[in-house]
Amino acid sequence: MNEINALYLIFGSITLSLSLIYFLLNSFLALNLREPKRIKVSSLSDVTVLIPVYQERADIFENVVSSVSRQGVKFIVVGDGSDEPYRSITTRYGGEFVYLEKRGGKRNALSKGISYVQSKFVLLLDSDTVLPRDGIHNMLTLMTEDVAGVSVNVRNVKTGTTYYMAELIERLKEATMRAVNRSGYAVLLNGKCSMYRTEVVKDFMRSEEFKNPKFMGRRSIIGDDKQLTNYVISRGYKAVVDFNTVVLTYPPETIRKLYRQLTRWSRANYYFFFRELYDGTMLKRGPIYIYNFIYTTILPFLILGITVFDTIFLGRKVMDLNPADYEMAIVYGGHFLLHLPSLLAKKIIFALIFGQSTFPFSAHAHVNYFPRIRFTYSVILIHLASDLTAIPFIYALWKLLHDEKLKTLTVGSLALLIQMIVSIYALITVWKQDTWLTR
Repeated sequence: MNEINALYLIFGSITLSLSLIYFLLNSFLALNLREPKRIKVSSLSDVTVLIPVYQERADIFENVVSSVSRQGVKFIVVGDGSDEPYRSITTRYGGEFVYLEKRGGKRNALSKGISYVQSKFVLLLDSDTVLPRDGIHNMLTLMTEDVAGVSVNVRNVKTGTTYYMAELIERLKEATMRAVNRSGYAVLLNGKCSMYRTEVVKDFMRSEEFKNPKFMGRRSIIGDDKQLTNYVISRGYKAVVDFNTVVLTYPPETIRKLYRQLTRWSRANYYFFFRELYDGTMLKRGPIYIYNFIYTTILPFLILGITVFDTIFLGRKVMDLNPADYEMAIVYGGHFLLHLPSLLAKKIIFALIFGQSTFPFSAHAHVNYFPRIRFTYSVILIHLASDLTAIPFIYALWKLLHDEKLKTLTVGSLALLIQMIVSIYALITVWKQDTWLTR
């Protein structure tokens, strides 16, 4: 038993250390963002916006097209098996509409659409993402000679309860992306809105490698934005995020749709984790990226390991105790944290007074339990310390949030629970995919 206790304490201490480094590092870097170099832009004629659409709500789609039209740039809409009302809306705002009679998925729509782009830069925009005024201009100012991809900050339109959950997830992503961005190799050029040098990505986006990517012999169409990010970096260019340019997107309307969205993201995360380890590209992204990617990928399993230990192993220890010693059962049981405040206060007081840890209201008050409880206190302290390490990160999130901060943190935290469940399910079903997994 002592060997198992020691292993748990070692495992818990390592987990605690990893969390402390992760939260402190990302919190500091997120709040001390290094502004990237910008250049002067006089004309937007070098930009074409490419928008794939499939079964989007007409009002949302019109908001998106209207925001693009206000920028004064050329834009092309690709209807993936979808014609009206998208064709009429596109034409009304002065855009070009390309109709694909057979639905082929987002990758195929982007691949077809890029063939029509002749400009120096192409902006890939989702059909549910609204550009801010001067958004394209601001992104262009980051297109220095060594940069081939620029993305933006994403916020959600306030629609329903899922808004708070979706918004917290976005701010979590923003915090870690801010930390990595200073290296010039962004975690992700968000598929909702990212600009590329056309000459760098055009041939690749028309290739089978992009339209039907495979890994270890199996087709994997998830994570088109992550694949483009990695491709740009592999070609020797930088990829950066303009956090000052904020686009608005529509969150999933229901918890079920949010679950599906998180599942898709988690599958893509696992897929590229394994792929980047396999082909060695992870090592080219810098130490902060490597640490964050590994930590966030294994985090659900670290938490699962601690939880299993608490609820099974400590629970088994309860079986060895006298049933009358209910307080010891609570301490050793998997739910001891629920009773922590009163138990801890009582034991500290009696340890100070009597020099030992006893249970004055127990039938066994005369017994010195200190040698047996010492391990339990270690477990409790590991849990408490683990929670405390997140405080700097919570503070960083608070600074990054804009509206209804407290409600977003509290209600939005439900998304973290969903994310934990999704992480396990996504790993088991990592190869399960669909051509369009929308909001």
